[in-house]
Amino acid sequence: MHAFRKVVVAVDGSDNSLRAARVAARLADSMDLPLVMLHVFPLMSSDLPGALGMSKEDLEEIRDRSARQTFDAVRSELSERAGPIEEVAKIGDVASEVVDFLGDAKDLLLVMGRRGQTQLGALLLGSVSEKVMRHTRTPVTLVS
Repeated sequence: MHAFRKVVVAVDGSDNSLRAARVAARLADSMDLPLVMLHVFPLMSSDLPGALGMSKEDLEEIRDRSARQTFDAVRSELSERAGPIEEVAKIGDVASEVVDFLGDAKDLLLVMGRRGQTQLGALLLGSVSEKVMRHTRTPVTLVS
């Protein structure tokens, strides 16, 4: 019996998240576990869509397009993988959504890149990976 039941990889389309996806796939394959791709469309304030005249459906459509583009890039990167890959798309503060998705699960393994889309974004918003590490009880593997 394995200590984990799934490997979750946080993906945003960045080179670091693609590297993390490759590592996550190798880990999942070595333990014969399913792989879950988790994409969070970043939204810092729930008031922003309304202020821009966007409906909930508009925002979900944007999230879905962003997620599809990211998931397709990861699937292309992992084209040799035979095991199942689940896709999950969320909207919100990236670190908070990742932590919420994981819950208190200790039988999941999260793999994520140390840095996401841009270094400027990390400076302005703080490191998502550091926030996740501080607030989750789930084991985390960081890839740089």
